[in-house]
Amino acid sequence: MKSAVIAVVAVLAAGLLHGQEAELAPIVVTGTFELSPRPSITDQFTQHLLKQFETRRTLEEAVSRSPWYYSPLWKYFPRLEPSSIDPAQFFMPRYLTLENQKMEWELRKTERQSLFDRR
Repeated sequence: MKSAVIAVVAVLAAGLLHGQEAELAPIVVTGTFELSPRPSITDQFTQHLLKQFETRRTLEEAVSRSPWYYSPLWKYFPRLEPSSIDPAQFFMPRYLTLENQKMEWELRKTERQSLFDRR
C-alpha cells in the first residue's frame, strides 16, 4: 500500500515540475586526438623472438668460451646417474624388499597350517 501511494505521489510531482534547460558556453577543442604510439602485436612478437635469439646467442658464446668440461661434446656420452628413481632400492638387500617379505609371511603361514593339519 505504501509503495502505491509513493508511486502516485511521484507521478503527480513529476507532472508539476517542468524541466529546465541550461545554456553552457561552447567548448573549443584546440588539440588533436591521437592514439598512443604503441607497437602492434606483430611488432611485440617480433621483439620477443629477437630477445630470445639474443639470449640464446649470448649463452652459446658463453659456453664456447667456457672450459672443456662445459663442452657440448659431453651431451653425446651417457650420463653417470643411477638408473633407479629410488636410490634406496640400489642399496637395499634383496631379503628386505616387500615382495620377499610377503613371500616369507606366506611361507610361515603355510608352515603353521601344515603343523596343525598333521594332528
